[in-house]
Amino acid sequence: MKTTSSLTILFLFNLFSVTSFAQGEAAVPFLLLNPSPSLSAMGATGTALPTEDPFGFLWNPAQLGYTSQTNNLSFIFYPSKLEWFPAFNLDWEFKAIAFNAGYNFEELIGFPLSFGFGYSNPEFNFGTFYMYDEFGNIIDEVEAKDYYNAYSFGLGVDYFVQLSIGYTIKDVKSLLADFSSSPDSGQVKAETTVNDFGILLNVPVLKLIDDKMQAQLDENLFAKPIFNFSLGYSKSNIGDEITYVDPAQAVLLPRMDRLGYGITAGFDLISDNFRINAFNLTFTVEADDILIKRESMSNDWEYQQTLSDLKFWKNIVLIEGDEKIVSHAGTKLEFVETVSLYFGHFSGRGYPDPKETNGFEIRAKGLLKLCAVWAKDPITDFLRDHIDIRYYNTDYSDFNITQTKMTGLAFYIHNLNELFE
Repeated sequence: MKTTSSLTILFLFNLFSVTSFAQGEAAVPFLLLNPSPSLSAMGATGTALPTEDPFGFLWNPAQLGYTSQTNNLSFIFYPSKLEWFPAFNLDWEFKAIAFNAGYNFEELIGFPLSFGFGYSNPEFNFGTFYMYDEFGNIIDEVEAKDYYNAYSFGLGVDYFVQLSIGYTIKDVKSLLADFSSSPDSGQVKAETTVNDFGILLNVPVLKLIDDKMQAQLDENLFAKPIFNFSLGYSKSNIGDEITYVDPAQAVLLPRMDRLGYGITAGFDLISDNFRINAFNLTFTVEADDILIKRESMSNDWEYQQTLSDLKFWKNIVLIEGDEKIVSHAGTKLEFVETVSLYFGHFSGRGYPDPKETNGFEIRAKGLLKLCAVWAKDPITDFLRDHIDIRYYNTDYSDFNITQTKMTGLAFYIHNLNELFE
């Protein structure tokens, strides 16, 4: 007979679900984790504010339509082990990488159309579990984990406003440990495919009013103001049900709606041969709704319609979550394309108390621009125009037993179109 150790996989999954998501009867709650250090630092947002983060398409596939307008290649990974909820000492490890590729076809076709592709493979590892015989001898070991491969496509049009759409396919696998007394107990597997889609609208308000608006600070130095407003919507994890053992006991997936807006304000400093974004303040709000409800007069669960439980004024305008909606807010302060500070919070479904997030980013772009001014060399000019490196450090759910530290290192190659003009 096979038995389990004192800490069973069932307990782990219940703890994971209740602590983090606590909504309905949804399987694979791992699908709701945001792997991006920068977006997690902003209150686990990412739907409505345009971002260059390579993980961005996992929250809204339309981000690829936006980033492909200027970014050609980008890659991000975790430079150190990301242990989820380390205070519990459960050795839960979160792994993920993301790769984006894009191109702007305006010079080729005479129309500002861009196309982007994204790939990511997040994995949540619950550790290795041992099975024993009646004498306490280890007879088998099983690694329990959830993971998926995401393939995404985005289209963007920059014609007065920036409109992007995107679509993602995720191949999802869930590997659990079965500690039942059945002779064939061991690894329990489930596989499924889900889809995401999204739309993102970014309106450059001041550019539409007067593209030449700027203030003269010195003889050859000008300040150009920036003010953008964005709207975003995405629907994630669209699929049927997932089955581990018995098809009659299939469980719904955590289908999710996200809706929100973003605001960006700041200014660029411009001279004859130099331009840098001196300061940016960005703010975003979004609400998410898990589209699952209990059927009346039964214990069965069913999928809901789009934004079934959203109360726009309460959940988005007032940023107040409730028993069915999580409301998120995030702020980013960016200085001279070199240092950024992140702040955020979220509350509502599954979170009786608001959760705080924060973090910082160190970026190479501003330093590369300054080096190009001083060196006046073709090599530094190339690095300034086409290369960027960013390091992220995030406290997710700060000052809480569920606090998680996240770090990320991202590399960018952009504006390659200019090399072929």
